[in-house]
Amino acid sequence: MMKKTILLTIVFFLGSFITVRAQDEAFVQDAFKLTKMSLSGSIEASMSQVYTMIPEDNVEAFKKELQPIMDDFYMKLAKKSTEYYTHEEVKELLNFYNSELGKKSLKVQEKMTKESMGMAQELNMKIMPLIQKYSK
Repeated sequence: MMKKTILLTIVFFLGSFITVRAQDEAFVQDAFKLTKMSLSGSIEASMSQVYTMIPEDNVEAFKKELQPIMDDFYMKLAKKSTEYYTHEEVKELLNFYNSELGKKSLKVQEKMTKESMGMAQELNMKIMPLIQKYSK
């Protein structure tokens, strides 16, 4: 009788562990989708300057090699985001970004990133003398 109780307890804990692990994995995968969906446009816009430094016939090969590096980056961000969002919140955000307004938001974000890069450089040029003045 004691052996059956111990065995049932072990099976229960293993089952619980496997269920929690599967739920955690689904959470991380959803967070990965969200991270990639919400950031890839802006990052691609930022990378457009990098692409100009690479001969045109090498850009596609560069992007292909870059992809696993970026996926690793997105996964790290996704795991970090699970500390701040619940799985339900991540699902809601995914639903938003799959909506018409969410899709528009992503497109606008990408365009604004491209357009604001020059503005940011201009701002840095204006701030640099001030930083130099007060860093002495």
